[in-house]
Amino acid sequence: MLLAGCVSNRIDVVETGVRPDLAGRGLALAPAVDGEPDLARPVGARLEAAGLPVREAPGQGYLVEVSYSERPLKVGAYAGPRPAADAEPAAWVAPPQTRRWWWAPQRVRLCTLSARVVDAASGGEAYRVRASARGRQPDCGEAGETLSAAVAAKLAATP
Repeated sequence: MLLAGCVSNRIDVVETGVRPDLAGRGLALAPAVDGEPDLARPVGARLEAAGLPVREAPGQGYLVEVSYSERPLKVGAYAGPRPAADAEPAAWVAPPQTRRWWWAPQRVRLCTLSARVVDAASGGEAYRVRASARGRQPDCGEAGETLSAAVAAKLAATP
């Protein structure tokens, strides 16, 4: 069956907060944790290619923290104050999804790359962008490049 091999190439991008002027105040990428892959490097390379200089330290600018997650579609992402079972659908960052009959069991995953922009002076989060795509391969296969491109495009855009 032809549908069994298809996975949507759609990238969902969600922004939280007002995108700051990264070009005006500057930015630095948070370093990777020892032994972990450097997820910020591809995003940083794309930002520099877009004309945003990436510094070693944020100074009075912004610190950009990049993270990656991968979860089964039937598991949602919730960040609200009360138990998720009682939450309204709008309170979910990503609501759980019911497996469709054409999806291979336990294979379809939601791959997400997030960038959190922190104001170095106050330590408060100024902006967050999250790009997600469905994937079936371990580590979501080639999704990393498209997710990095989507996140970098939002970060590099002029507010």
